[in-house]
Amino acid sequence: MNIKSPFILKQIIEHRQLFTELVAYIEEHDGDVEIPSRLYRSIVRQAIKAEAAQGNHRECDRIRYTLAEENLLRERLLIRIDAARGTLVLAPFVVDMLRHFDIGRMRGLSQAELEDLRDGLNQSLSAFQEQPIDLGNDNFTDELRLLRRRIQDTLGKMQESVAALEAQGDHLANLVEQQDVGSLEGSAETRRALEHINRIYQRYILPALEFLDPKTRFKQGIPAITAIRRIAKLAAESDHPALNEELQFSANTIQSYVKDIDALRLSLERYVRQDRQQRQQYDVIERAFNAIRLATEERHDDNFRNLYIPVRHPAIQSPGNFAGIKRMRFTRLEWHDIDHRADIEEFTDRRIEELRAQLDYAGTVTVDPTRAGLSEAELREQLRQHEIQALLEAWTIPGDCQDLHASLHDYLSSHLVGYALNDLLEALDWVMALPDFQFHARFLHHEIAHGELALSYHPLIPREAPAKEITA
Repeated sequence: MNIKSPFILKQIIEHRQLFTELVAYIEEHDGDVEIPSRLYRSIVRQAIKAEAAQGNHRECDRIRYTLAEENLLRERLLIRIDAARGTLVLAPFVVDMLRHFDIGRMRGLSQAELEDLRDGLNQSLSAFQEQPIDLGNDNFTDELRLLRRRIQDTLGKMQESVAALEAQGDHLANLVEQQDVGSLEGSAETRRALEHINRIYQRYILPALEFLDPKTRFKQGIPAITAIRRIAKLAAESDHPALNEELQFSANTIQSYVKDIDALRLSLERYVRQDRQQRQQYDVIERAFNAIRLATEERHDDNFRNLYIPVRHPAIQSPGNFAGIKRMRFTRLEWHDIDHRADIEEFTDRRIEELRAQLDYAGTVTVDPTRAGLSEAELREQLRQHEIQALLEAWTIPGDCQDLHASLHDYLSSHLVGYALNDLLEALDWVMALPDFQFHARFLHHEIAHGELALSYHPLIPREAPAKEITA
């Protein structure tokens, strides 16, 4: 029985909750378009079973004939069926349709996909530069048709990307906010959600901003928006105002998505910083715990005697490492009917009275050497800050500065004794606080290595000095 494609698509749309599993399979296998035939047949059987449960036996027969694999292949909804390997390939527009129905299955545009879109528009620019713009020329009309298709493809994919990133970002943000970090399971779920947010931020948000920024420099070619505007300029010079207006409008529409992407960036940045901070806190806690465990093992004599760690042991000299860990309530442990909390309070009260009596008698109290060392460290830090500020007061930002981090790094490393990357961060805080500071960040990643450390950052450039475009 030959059933036309509109009726087939109608059945797929009516049972789209089942058929979106095909998109899930494609995403889970990194875009592999070959779907196991048994998976497709299983979905069709589920659709038939759902109708049979409602007593629609006539509808069951209609689904069975409509969604037959041979019928889909005949109507070009399947590209091929490989009976030997037990696979089939859906037409691309069917996969896109199913993705549209389930926004949770959609994802942002990766760096490779954005590069493919940009390369296509650069190819159209090269073609328009090599031949005259003449609407009566068949070769030109073919290139114009291809350009319009590429522009529409870019617009559609950007729209889907923004919708997918918004849905995933909201879902993950709610997951982070609602989890109970006081439990091990909640903490693990929060950590996984934060890692997923960080992956979305690095793989989809930042590349999209670079793609939409007309000032971004590429090794080959120019930004996509710049390519469209140059084609529009060629159309205007060839006395085709309608085509010029059409292309300018398309370029502005594509660039308008930068507002949506930037809003997503701002909403996810807090979670990205939280993910980075949490990883650092876990590393500090793990190092401190390992130090305590090692100290305990060193003093263990198998007889459970002499198990106390000295107060001055390095493992417990920095209790601030454990600050911020959520307190967990446990039932009080009674050990031979001794209330340890009461004993600690009694000892604290008695010790305070002894210190007060010592102060009244001698007029002074012995200072803890640990606290004294901390005060000396704070004093050294303040002197270091004054030294950095004195150097910066005698420094002028170069007129051709295109990377403020690198300029400060070169200056401080040659004038500051014992220079470290922490000094660069202090200097940046001081410079950025100046009232006439007129720099902004680019969506690029640079790195400065010094000693055993490296600093990854977005370069700061002057606002009044836009980057020059580099043509292919």
